[in-house]
Amino acid sequence: MHYNKFSKENRQAVITFVDDEYFQCSFFEDDKIVGRIDYPNKSRNYVVDAAENWCENIMNIETVKNYTKQLDLFSK
Repeated sequence: MHYNKFSKENRQAVITFVDDEYFQCSFFEDDKIVGRIDYPNKSRNYVVDAAENWCENIMNIETVKNYTKQLDLFSK
């Protein structure tokens, strides 16, 4: 279940609230996942800013991959 969904042109970000504990954002480009970042101890507004930054091309692919812990996402 997604919490918020943001998109612009070929980029999309989906924020979820995991186990009622923390926010997580999945980042997509051209309908393919780029990465997923966990945001423990961050406010919803902080994560929304990250999602919007991704959609506005302020956040780049290298940043998302750098903070993605689930590296097997990249094997797909």
